[in-house]
Order: sequence, then C-alpha cells, then structure tokens
Amino acid sequence: MSFRLVVSDTITVPVAGRLPDAAGKMQPFSFSLKARRLPASELKASVDTSEVTVPEFLGGLVHGWSGVLDEEGRELPFSHEALGQLFEIVGMAGLAFGAYIEACGARGKEKN
Repeated sequence: MSFRLVVSDTITVPVAGRLPDAAGKMQPFSFSLKARRLPASELKASVDTSEVTVPEFLGGLVHGWSGVLDEEGRELPFSHEALGQLFEIVGMAGLAFGAYIEACGARGKEKN
C-alpha cells in the first residue's frame, strides 16, 4: 500500500481518563480537543524548552473541543479561558499532552 505525503495540519485529540467524584469513586470521562498538528522538528523544539508550561503549550495549539459539558450537562462552547479551567484539574494537562503526542504520530498496523 502506498503513502501520500499529505498530512493534515489539524488533528482531533481523544482524551480519556478517570476522575474521583465527591465520594471518591472514580468516574470515567472522555472528550476531544481540536488542535494544530506540529511537525516533528517543531514539536521537539517546543518540548525541549523549559520556558513554556504544558498548559501554555497546548493553549497555543488547541482551538476547539467536543464532549466538554457544563454543570447542567450542556455542551460547553470552547474558549481559551474555559481550556485554562479544564487544565486547572490536577493531571488533566499532562493527560491531554500525552494524548496530543499520540494523536500526532504514526502507529503500527493494528493486530486482529
């Protein structure tokens, strides 16, 4: 099978995990981020610097989302302020960063 050297500059980043509720029970969650895909050289340069935090790095790339709800369960419109609130949840920025790295790259063929 051939490969076309045409890569979209926008990616959808699926983020999934678990977060404890008020009773301490782990509740699953999932949502998707829409972000700009960086080429490998630019991604490496960005990651190799300690001048930018993970939330700042992702804040410069993410431009939309789906599956993020407000307190009433309605879809929350994307804004960089709301993204900042999302990243105030301990561990969320790191989880989103790992998902971004995975979504950017090529993967091996899935096994049956």
